[in-house]
Amino acid sequence: MRRFSFSQWLVFGLLLSGVSSTPVLAQGAIHAGSPTGSYTNDFCPQVERAIRKEFFEHKCATSQGSADNVARVLENPKDIGIGQFDVVAAVADEQPGRIALVNPGIGLECLYAVTRESGIDNLRGLSPRMPVALPSERSGSTATFRYLQSMDESLANMRNITYFDGAMEAVQAVIDGNAALAFFVQFPNTQNPVFKAINDAGLNFVPVVNRQILRREVAGQQIYQPQEVVVTPAGLLGRLAGREPDKVITTCMPVVLFTGDPSVFAEGSDEAQDQADLIKHLAATKAPDSGNWTDVLKNAVSVSRERMQEMMDRF
Repeated sequence: MRRFSFSQWLVFGLLLSGVSSTPVLAQGAIHAGSPTGSYTNDFCPQVERAIRKEFFEHKCATSQGSADNVARVLENPKDIGIGQFDVVAAVADEQPGRIALVNPGIGLECLYAVTRESGIDNLRGLSPRMPVALPSERSGSTATFRYLQSMDESLANMRNITYFDGAMEAVQAVIDGNAALAFFVQFPNTQNPVFKAINDAGLNFVPVVNRQILRREVAGQQIYQPQEVVVTPAGLLGRLAGREPDKVITTCMPVVLFTGDPSVFAEGSDEAQDQADLIKHLAATKAPDSGNWTDVLKNAVSVSRERMQEMMDRF
């Protein structure tokens, strides 16, 4: 089946002001995510801190998610984006020399599917008429789902898809009976309101993992990795009783930072040098250390080759 091209469907957003080469650089944008999301509130301030010491004055800006962020950086290469590794790597592979990608090891995002239906233990062989809820068409979640569709004929044939403002709204559609399945990409944060809504409603988590997706590489780097992810908080009483929280094996990927490649600017120019310096200092970004992020970053653990093989043999 032909590989899906992310760059064919990215819709370019509103242009934001560029960065001029001055003793203290004019304000640029760090394209993050929704006003209430982790990209905006937890990760973007860490990016600001990492580059501020070198007098880069970029400021956080909200967006519709990873795919929207890529479109904005392609339009204004001095800006910065935060995004899912798969979405950013796909465009970097399709349009070489335009995007510089940095993985500072600040966290993982994972692929989730939830349903009320019983007997669904993977995403293969689903009815093309099943109502599916996805976040915004310019979100990273939707970009990832479209990539999954490119590898599986039954997913590719699904024709009853509705887009919502975000993951919470997509999940709520399942809770309200307006969709049978919701798919989204998110941090393994069981304290997040999305997970609380899923657990309070008793929805079932469906593993999102198969051989094809785990084989995907860009420039020799594996994009996805199988992880065992905590999906329900243990709670104080559960911890005291020694009960383990519920977990699901699914696919995860790094959160990455990106900006325009220095080669898009004139060779030897101040702009090209500034861009090279910006990329260098993006690598110094630290993982969030506020709230419960220390616990969140421990909520996903690698799956052994033997256990993964056993799971693949069942599907």
